[in-house]
Amino acid sequence: MMLTEDLNRVRNAFPKRKETERLILESKLVKELNGLIKKLNDEVDALTKQKIYLQSKLKENKKT
Repeated sequence: MMLTEDLNRVRNAFPKRKETERLILESKLVKELNGLIKKLNDEVDALTKQKIYLQSKLKENKKT
């Protein structure tokens, strides 16, 4: 009887362990993706600021 209970515990633990591993990997992936998104957003912000600056310089040059 004890062996059967141990076997059932092992069987039941395995899918939970796999699920935990999957969740850990998904969490790591989400963190990496969030980092990439932040980096890209920062680049977009910098390019937007540069565009605004260059447009203002162009307007100044047209006035003179």
